Amino acid sequence: MPLACVLFSDITGSTGLYEQGNRLALDHVSKVLARMREIVEAAGGECVKSQGDDVLSFFRDPEAAFQAAWAMIEEDWPGGLSVHAGAYHGEILSHENDIYGSAVNTAARLCSLAKPGEILLGDESYDRLGPDARARLQLIGEIRLRGKAGPTRVYSCAAMSLAEQTTVFPGAAAKRSGGTEYADIRFADQSWQIAEGESLTVGRAQDCDIVVDQAWVSRKHAVLSVTRWQLEIKDHSSLGCVIELADGGEVLLHRRATLLNGSGAIFLGPRSHVDGASRLYFETHELALENALG
Repeated sequence: MPLACVLFSDITGSTGLYEQGNRLALDHVSKVLARMREIVEAAGGECVKSQGDDVLSFFRDPEAAFQAAWAMIEEDWPGGLSVHAGAYHGEILSHENDIYGSAVNTAARLCSLAKPGEILLGDESYDRLGPDARARLQLIGEIRLRGKAGPTRVYSCAAMSLAEQTTVFPGAAAKRSGGTEYADIRFADQSWQIAEGESLTVGRAQDCDIVVDQAWVSRKHAVLSVTRWQLEIKDHSSLGCVIELADGGEVLLHRRATLLNGSGAIFLGPRSHVDGASRLYFETHELALENALG
């Protein structure tokens, strides 16, 4: 099978736009999709298809795919829309005006994990980039993906601030064999369970789902959610969080989001307040990988 760099690019923000009016939303989305295809072709890529809000394309080399993706996230899109993308280099199979293969699956998975205005690239793409493109990317960790014998190094490039980029804990992610089906959260003598599409707010305010009544805890400190089969914590606080992993690792989180895998503890507040008063426990439970990646 021939080698190519597969690029998945997807529009973010269309749901809210459709709530303002179908005709206006359709007009904006159609213009964005058309412009995305123009960018792909200008960079030497080939558009395969558009489904809904995304464009599937492929390129002869990752450098061209990256430049196309970068142009997409830098574009000033109408209606408050934005684009996120995933790219991976590998073997593809072309059949009946479509492409298949592990590179397609991996690029789709990376796109699904990317945040608005962000590009996620797998190691096979990154290793073939020039120095200028590499300088824009940051290693965010490793993710185990279907069809790969080992974990895949993932790199991020974003039009946003670093604090808003996707974050992966390398040690925990490498141990994963599937996606999160649901997560157990415990605080004091209470417990909660969240599944795909569900979330819990955590903070000092009484209307939070998990109320932690400590002076150093912000009113709306953080949000725990399961999205695209990943448990994510997003910190909104003044003082941040400390996350202790089962393998002994520790991560400081402040005004950004990161993925949680396996089990561990979350302490609301700075390192000086790591005690039981604001400690939550989390544990993820996995779904078969082939189902998680669909």
